[in-house]
Amino acid sequence: MEFRELIRELLTHSMPKGDLRAAMFEFHNSMVGKSNYIRVVENPKTACGSCIQRVKSNVMKYYHYEFEPKFDDEFFFTLRFGINSIPVYGIHKKR
Repeated sequence: MEFRELIRELLTHSMPKGDLRAAMFEFHNSMVGKSNYIRVVENPKTACGSCIQRVKSNVMKYYHYEFEPKFDDEFFFTLRFGINSIPVYGIHKKR
């Protein structure tokens, strides 16, 4: 799954499950040590909801603060932050 697709899916699902969750953990664990927000390898087989949300939060913080170039043609920052200071993004409607 490409990073753009991963972000799009994370924005449309509040709790990632199945293949989305596996792709999210795979991306997260591949970025350990390359990002200020992704520092520890996480267990992809965890059943802990807060652990899953922490991984999602870390991926979104990486996108918001460190990833360039942004996918501005598809996503927009709502100027708000959610729980654990996760940046809140929206998806532009198709024209």
